[in-house]
Amino acid sequence: MIIEYPEYYERFRCIGGSCPDTCCAGWEVDIDDESGDYYRSVTGDFGKRLNEHICECDGERYFPLTKSNRCPFLNDKNLCDIYINLGEESLCQTCTEYPRYFMDIGNYEQVDMSLSCMELARIFYTETEHINYIRSENDVCGDELSQDDQATLIEVLALRNQCISVMQDNDGSFTEKFKTVRDLVSEAQGLTSEEGDTARPYLTEDYSELIVLLESMDSINDTWTEKLNYYKKVSVDSKALSRLGDFFRDTDGSLDTWMSKTAVYFIFRYFIDTLIDGDIEKELCLIHRSLRLILFMLFAEWLIKGTVQVTDIIYVSHLYSKQVEHDDGNVSVLKDTI
Repeated sequence: MIIEYPEYYERFRCIGGSCPDTCCAGWEVDIDDESGDYYRSVTGDFGKRLNEHICECDGERYFPLTKSNRCPFLNDKNLCDIYINLGEESLCQTCTEYPRYFMDIGNYEQVDMSLSCMELARIFYTETEHINYIRSENDVCGDELSQDDQATLIEVLALRNQCISVMQDNDGSFTEKFKTVRDLVSEAQGLTSEEGDTARPYLTEDYSELIVLLESMDSINDTWTEKLNYYKKVSVDSKALSRLGDFFRDTDGSLDTWMSKTAVYFIFRYFIDTLIDGDIEKELCLIHRSLRLILFMLFAEWLIKGTVQVTDIIYVSHLYSKQVEHDDGNVSVLKDTI
C-alpha cells in the first residue's frame, strides 16, 4: 500500500495538560471493541471507576461527558487518568489516533491531521512555511478497485497535487490562486472556466447565508454558541461589513499566506472524497465555503481587536474544524451544492 502524509505529521507531539483547548472536553469518547473488553477486565478501584463510566447503546460503547462537558477521566490538571493508571498502551483507538485521520482507497492511504487540535494548528501555521508530502510503501494490500475507480483515483490525486502546487506558489493573491483551482476543476470536468463558475451557485452566497449553514448544525459547546451568535450579528450588520476593505488592507500579506495555507489543508484532506461522493464539485463546494467562513470568522475577530495575529488564525481554524469536521452530517451540509 502507498501511504502519503504531510511532513508535519512526524513533528506533532501531544502537549497534554498544556493544551489551551483539550480534546478530552466537548466530545464523547467512542470506545473500540478491543479497548472496551480490556476496560471491562480491569480490577481494583480504578477498574470499578472505569466500568461505572462505560455506557453501551446499540452495541456501541463510549464514555459520556460529565456535567462540566469533560471526559470523566480528564483530571483537574487536564491529564488523562487512564493514561496515568494503566499506561499509554491502554488508551482506546479514538484517543490514540486523534488528531490523525486515515482514508484508504484501494492500495492508497492518505494520512493527515485535523486543525481542530490547537497544537497541530500552531505547527501548521507557524512552523510549516511550505508543506511537503511524504510517500512510503508497505506490504499491506488494500481493497481491490475496478479499473475505472483506479483511473479516477489517479486523476483525482494528480489534480489535487496540481491544485496544492498552485496554492503554494508565492505569486498571486489567495483569491487569484483559488480562482485557478476552480478553473482546474472545471477543466477536469470538461467545462470552460466561465461554464464552471456559472454552474456554481454557492459562489454567490453572502456571509449571512453561510452562517445559516452553521446554525443548522448542533453546537459543540457554549463557546461555539456564543461565537456563532456574534458571527450572525456581524453577518447582517452593514456598518460592520463596510469595514471588510479595511480588514483586507490591514492584513494584506499575512492574510494571503494564512488563507492559501488553509486552502492546501482542505484540498489535501477532501479531494479524495470524490471517490466516495462521485462528484468533485461537492468537495470544491465544501472547500470554498470553509475558506469563506474561516475568513469571515477572522474578520469578526479583527472587528473586536482591531488587529489579527497568527494566533487568531490558529484559533478560528481550530474552532471551525472542531465544530464542523468531526461530524459527517455537518460536512455533508457544506458539500450540498444546491
